[in-house]
Amino acid sequence: MKIDPRLPIPGATQQPSQVKNSRSSGVHTGQSANTAGANPAAGEDTVSISARHSDLQSLSASFASVPEVRVNLVAALQQKVTSGQYKPDSQKIADAIIAEHASRSAKA
Repeated sequence: MKIDPRLPIPGATQQPSQVKNSRSSGVHTGQSANTAGANPAAGEDTVSISARHSDLQSLSASFASVPEVRVNLVAALQQKVTSGQYKPDSQKIADAIIAEHASRSAKA
């Protein structure tokens, strides 16, 4: 991508006349060496993406296929509630609330 130094950039603090070619002045631009072993042509930028990126992409694709809501469990519970068969155990609910509060307190 080439940037025309003559075009003003909105909100820029640097004037177009002050823009310099950092490659010709010997200033290091922070670009890393090409890890693939290929030498880019003079004046070309290169991009190197780590193996973690591809791992992340495959995990992301796998995660996208997992439903956010377990529809079969929700439907079964909804049917019990609708028919009046769902009778939650208040003691179990209270124990779960206390256990959750205790685990959050221990982390803080």
